[in-house]
Amino acid sequence: MRSNFFRFCATASLVVFGILVMISNVRSEISNVDQEAIIEQAILALGGRENLDALVSFSIESRRVRYVMGQGPEPGIGLHRYSASEAKIFHSLTTNDFRGDFLHTGQYIGAGGVRPVTEIVVGGNQGYLMGFNDFFLQTGAENEAMTPERLAVTTKTERLINPHFLIKDLMQKRLRLIPRTSRKEINAYRVRPDEIFPITLSRFRETGKRILVTNDAWLNKWKDTKYFKDSVAERVFFEVDSDWLSRWQSRDFPSSKYHQLIVDDEVYPITLYVNRKSGLIEKLSTMEKDYVYGDVELEVTYSDWEKIAGLNFPMRIKISLAGAPSMDVNRSKIKVNPQMEQNLFLPPAGVLYLDNKDRTARGKRLSQTVQSYSYAAAAKARELVRPTIEAKKLGQGVYLMIPSPSDATYTMVVEMDKGILIIEPGMDGLKCEAVIDWIKLNFPNKPITYAVISHNHADHAVGFRTYSAAGATIVVHEDAEIWAKKVLNRNRSTILPDALDRNPVATSVLAVADNQPLQLTGNGNSVIIYPVYNRHSKDMLILEVENQGILYLGDLYIGALARMLKAGKRRSPDGKPTYSTEELYRAIQLYEIEPKTMVGSHDSEPVSYDDFIYYLKGE
Repeated sequence: MRSNFFRFCATASLVVFGILVMISNVRSEISNVDQEAIIEQAILALGGRENLDALVSFSIESRRVRYVMGQGPEPGIGLHRYSASEAKIFHSLTTNDFRGDFLHTGQYIGAGGVRPVTEIVVGGNQGYLMGFNDFFLQTGAENEAMTPERLAVTTKTERLINPHFLIKDLMQKRLRLIPRTSRKEINAYRVRPDEIFPITLSRFRETGKRILVTNDAWLNKWKDTKYFKDSVAERVFFEVDSDWLSRWQSRDFPSSKYHQLIVDDEVYPITLYVNRKSGLIEKLSTMEKDYVYGDVELEVTYSDWEKIAGLNFPMRIKISLAGAPSMDVNRSKIKVNPQMEQNLFLPPAGVLYLDNKDRTARGKRLSQTVQSYSYAAAAKARELVRPTIEAKKLGQGVYLMIPSPSDATYTMVVEMDKGILIIEPGMDGLKCEAVIDWIKLNFPNKPITYAVISHNHADHAVGFRTYSAAGATIVVHEDAEIWAKKVLNRNRSTILPDALDRNPVATSVLAVADNQPLQLTGNGNSVIIYPVYNRHSKDMLILEVENQGILYLGDLYIGALARMLKAGKRRSPDGKPTYSTEELYRAIQLYEIEPKTMVGSHDSEPVSYDDFIYYLKGE
């Protein structure tokens, strides 16, 4: 009797399961039908199939403003406007060609000037650069091939800000829709308002003063501090606007008002938010990797739509990364199917583009971070490839790592009695891995014991996760201790895992107290790490190999700029040295340092202390 009962229950369960599967399949079919209907609504909202099929080219005039996190005066705090660009954009959809004529204005007042740069993409798979691709305008106009990652970044960004590309690809079955259930959930980091303020709009090269937008909370915390009085105090240098961020994030996209279409993508599925009433695509969402935060949501919003030649175009596009502004696009003029010059997309003569699938894939996963830094400073410095390392010997057991291609941040390696110390990891883990390989080859019996961070800015610091995975203790200023631990303990990245994601180990952070130098001694090289008050970053450290008079300066020798030796020789128009030179000199006097050789984070050539004094005093 009991056996029959269990047999009956089992049979009933199978029947119920079968019914549920049928219902699920029906729902899936209904969902698919709904998706097709939603696509048709979006097509109609953009202008209809006929007009979209007839769209073979368009040109746009706009202003693009780029922002980046991780460059503020406090560790991990502060958004930075890195560049503003006047842009003339040309797209040929039939040949998949692109041209962008940009006038880039950098973040610094009194340095960099306006850089004219032309980007050309041919057939979607070859990229070229023409013009001043150097932040300091020192190398002259150049013609060169894009790196594979720069090409990936450029093409991805153009697709993100032009929803017509996605819809046409869906119409022509080059992209496919996938069920929402196939989009795996990622625990992505999202920045808080107290991490975004203050917003640095620009900085003065000679004085280091920042022009800020701040909220009341940050102002109340900082207005009576020495830093604020030295760097921001004059009212002309700051504006209180507590609603700045809320205006940027002013819209929400509830399911009651928006359909969601999930589009397959090699990095992470793309979600399109389609207005249920108008059919317009008003938001796009996907995931990327950020060097500091790990996996983050990439959001694009489209607004201020205008009908041009029968097609609707968004005139305002905002890209956010982890909830923080990344790019703001304001369009002023759009032409549909304009007559284009015959040689508009012609690449520079004699320049060969070289493809690399691994670098392309990496670029797609880091696109907005890479683009922000490329537009801000040395575009060549954002090459996402494991470099070869040349070691420049500075002294006994002291070497400066010269990577090729360069990331424009130079790591110094110091052999200690019981291990190896490095200072200044840089940003990308691939360079860090190459340096670690060099250390293992040249010092096979010594572990990497310390990785010193001059300050928290991403281009100097966040590769330290790679050294932590190799067993190093991370050394930071006490003001950066909480930030460093936060970066080390962030959620594991699935978009682009780094060494610590692949090899999670216990991590260690050693903090250097303010005004209290840290000494690391032993038989052989002796190192002293000094905290330095300065306007560039509140957590600055410099490092002396005491017994050899070698002083590593971080960002202090020439000012808060990426620079070369010849830039360091350049004095301000009034003949005075830059602020950071004076701050460094005061630190040398305060701590009674007697340097012979000086090394800057962004300079592959060391300089003598006499050079420094000459620059300081002009004698």
